[in-house]
Amino acid sequence: MNVLLSRKETMRLLILSELVLRKESNQREIARKLDLTPQAISEYFKELVNEGFVKIIHKGFYEVTDKGVEWLTKNLFDLHVFSEELVKKLYSRSVVAIAEGSIRENSRIQYWYSDGFIFAKEAENGNGIALTSSEDGEDVLIKPVEGFHPPGKGEIIIVKVPDVGEGGSRKVDFEGLSTLIKANPKKIVVAIGVEALVACRKVRVEPIFFGSKEVCIEAAHHGCGVIVVCTESMLDSLLMSLVDENLGFEIMSLQARENIPGVSASSQKNSSS
Repeated sequence: MNVLLSRKETMRLLILSELVLRKESNQREIARKLDLTPQAISEYFKELVNEGFVKIIHKGFYEVTDKGVEWLTKNLFDLHVFSEELVKKLYSRSVVAIAEGSIRENSRIQYWYSDGFIFAKEAENGNGIALTSSEDGEDVLIKPVEGFHPPGKGEIIIVKVPDVGEGGSRKVDFEGLSTLIKANPKKIVVAIGVEALVACRKVRVEPIFFGSKEVCIEAAHHGCGVIVVCTESMLDSLLMSLVDENLGFEIMSLQARENIPGVSASSQKNSSS
């Protein structure tokens, strides 16, 4: 890419760009902006005029010719392709987090995982540098500068719901289900099976339904806790997927019992190594 390898080509690009952006610019203004001496800028303009990239409008003022525009367009496009690829590479090594408090660009920050998300705040001895400024709660781009420990796997609690032939959602202890969800406000709630979906809606919770198994697995891998309300006939498929993904889980049975008030729950745990 000659425009980056040759000083002459670089100055041509800068001068033509200035003339396009600021049509009223003259030699003196461009020289001051590019930190060139009057003699140096004069020589550059002589070459540009002789090569047909620039034409004189009146003394000290110039205009870019069609040839100059064509040259500028081609080289700017090449630069755009080069810079876009470079930026993608740089950003792929960066981290997007949620700001806690205001963060200034280029400030040192501490970032960490919590409930499946990455958070960041300004810290003198932090493990990253903010590449953008952000207000509290906004997204912020971070360049890691020190080691970062990935999140532990999120806790998965599975609540069994009988199939409709066995009573379906009508057999669920709704008080117990509601208490469980309210006690874990940061956990994602997903439902697998129509009976499970109806059970959640009966306690005024709208769970993730479509793609719920995939959501459960991804969320847990990111360190986010999940409550899975699952119809019993679909339980084996879910458990096989969790075991394959090396994810631990706890199974609870919240089934209503006649004449016995309160929560009635039995549970079992599976811990993956």
